[in-house]
This record gives sequence, structure tokens and C-alpha cells, in this order.
Amino acid sequence: MSEMHRPSWDDYAAEYESVHEPLTGRFAARALELVPVGASQQVLDVAAGPGTLAVLAARRGAHVTAIDTSPRMIARLQDRLRAGGHVGSEGHSMDAARLDLEDARFDAVFCIFGIMLVPDYQAALAEMARVTKPGGRAAVVMWSGLEHMQHVQVWLRAVVAACPQFQPSPPPDCWTVLQNAASLRRVMQAAGYVDVTVHTETCRWRVASPAWFADHADLSPAAESLYRGLGSDARPAVRRELERQLREHYGSGSFDLAAEAHIAVGVRQAVPH
Repeated sequence: MSEMHRPSWDDYAAEYESVHEPLTGRFAARALELVPVGASQQVLDVAAGPGTLAVLAARRGAHVTAIDTSPRMIARLQDRLRAGGHVGSEGHSMDAARLDLEDARFDAVFCIFGIMLVPDYQAALAEMARVTKPGGRAAVVMWSGLEHMQHVQVWLRAVVAACPQFQPSPPPDCWTVLQNAASLRRVMQAAGYVDVTVHTETCRWRVASPAWFADHADLSPAAESLYRGLGSDARPAVRRELERQLREHYGSGSFDLAAEAHIAVGVRQAVPH
């Protein structure tokens, strides 16, 4: 990856399914329990990545339109849909804040750990509401805070130990709003959803081994950006320290890491004529 290249999730399309989806997929499945979809229903998956939710919804018979700004993510999503024989579903490269989709088209709209990545998340939520049918439902999944993400916390502890020069920075402003259940509910309501409920869920990620986690925990844009600021020796030093700490705590075998997220569910209110 070039030093001049700004890290993005497009760089991790090949690894996402094996590294991140074992955890994010659990929350996607829970969102589909809260907002069930069925045969021939029209479903939109916003910031879909490689199809974590889209594939699950398509397996239930829904016709899924999945959008993301990452060309590689969309390419992988398309491959998965074709491999599954989901001919009524498709992926498109599209800005979540400017959906090129008609009003009131979808029975259900989802966004799984993507809303915080959209620079204008309020516009994205408003666009999601615009394309939801009156009476249709939406589910937005968002982490409840870094402190409730054990996979992040164990990695950060290794960063602190391996890189004394590391100075943690506060999360982006959007996280302050979206990781809080009350304010997440308010922004969903402001976008045009009613009867908004926020379900706070915990899922566990079964990790194969300390060695595997040390080699894969940092495959994300945030970690890449942090390493660039810490110097060329940071990545191997953090990986060694992370594996050492995990072996000390869990042994050499598999172990679980817990993460907590909010699933905000709302109903699209009828638009007055």
C-alpha cells in the first residue's frame, strides 16, 4: 500500500469475509431477526461491504439492492450473489448520501456498521428513509463504543505496550452521536422514521488462536493509518506484543472476544400529500 494512498475498506475487500464477517455477520443476522424479510420483498443494504447482510437476505428470498462506494467490495458482493444463484439481487457503486434510487421502493432498509463511515450520515439516513415504503422498516447497526469492543481493546493494549510514543485520539464526532442509544434514536427520528427502538446486543467472536488474531486484528483502515503515524517498526512490534499478551491470558488455543452494538429499528412514517 502506497504511503500516499489513503487507507480505505476498499483495500480489505479480499480479507473482510474471513477476518471481520465472523463478528459483523452475527449482528447482521440479529438485524434480520428484528426486521425479517421474505420472498420477493425489496431490500436495500447500505454500505454493504462484501455482502454480509445482502447475502443473508437474498437467501431468504428477498430481492436485494446493495450499495457501497468501494468497487472491490461491490465486485466481491456480486461474485457471492452469483455463486448463490440470487438472480434477483445486485450490487451498485453508490454514495449513501445521494442514493440514485426511486422514492418509497423498499420494504426494508439496512445499514450494518456503515453509517459512521458516511461523511454526511444525516443525509444518508434521510436518503434511506426516502426510499423506504411507508410502513416499511429500517435497521441501523452501530458499535456502542470502543470500550465495548473487546477485539479493539486487546489490540490497543498491545499498541500501548509496543509503542510508547502512541497518543490515543478521540473518535470522530459522528461516533459520539451514533454510539449513544438516545442520540441514535433521535437521528433516526429526524430522518423520517417513527416508533424507533434501539436494541443493545452483545455477540461473541470465536478466534482461532492468538497467532491468528495477531496477524489479522490490524487489517483495517484505522489500524493502517495508526501504524503510519507510529513508524515502520510499529506493525511487527504490535503483532508480537499482541500475540504475547493473548497467549499469556488465553493460552495457545481458540478464545472468545465479545462486542456490543446498537441495532436501531424504525418504521417509515407516511409522507403527507
